Amino acid sequence: DLLWADTLAEGDAEEAFAILDTLCDCYRQWIGRAERELDKLPAGLLRDQGEVHLDACIRAAERMEGGVAVLREEATLWRAFRLANAAMARQALWKDPQRPLCWRPFQLAFVLLSLASAADPAHPERAEMDLVWFPTGGGKTEAYLLLTAFTIFARRLERGAEGEGVATIMRYTLRLLTLDQLDRAARNCRRALLRSRSPPSGRPRTRRAGG
Repeated sequence: DLLWADTLAEGDAEEAFAILDTLCDCYRQWIGRAERELDKLPAGLLRDQGEVHLDACIRAAERMEGGVAVLREEATLWRAFRLANAAMARQALWKDPQRPLCWRPFQLAFVLLSLASAADPAHPERAEMDLVWFPTGGGKTEAYLLLTAFTIFARRLERGAEGEGVATIMRYTLRLLTLDQLDRAARNCRRALLRSRSPPSGRPRTRRAGG
């Protein structure tokens, strides 16, 4: 129950960073337990594959911690992260006023390990592709919508009017899924309300596709 979106959006910065640090620490603890379990396996293919997976976990933990460090160091990106959480929290309440948004660990972890490269076109991790693998209905859409919101806010805060334009591309294989995701993405685009109250630069504008 630590990962409330509204706390990350509007709470005290020290408290918000404590939440992010705790998430990273808990993942490190889980990795430590997995390493101890791996040590119990006999030498061979199973153990070798386990080491490959653990190396990937350690790399993910490093990237998550790097994301938190970037938010600490870059005030503009910290504001973009807060605004993105505020937008997603508001969208959740529009959908169900009785259910405030509480992030699942994998959702926030995905955003933390991705945000540095999402914000910096020259970042070396731009060459990597991260796959969110989770069951249907588990929250994958909310995870990438949070990253999308962060990217859009960061572009506008850093570049002003030059940050307008295409920020993300979504591609789907099924028409029904496309329509569902379009509806959810459109609701998330109401984050423009946040920007209209505190515009980062210039006057906020909305555009319709094709016009």
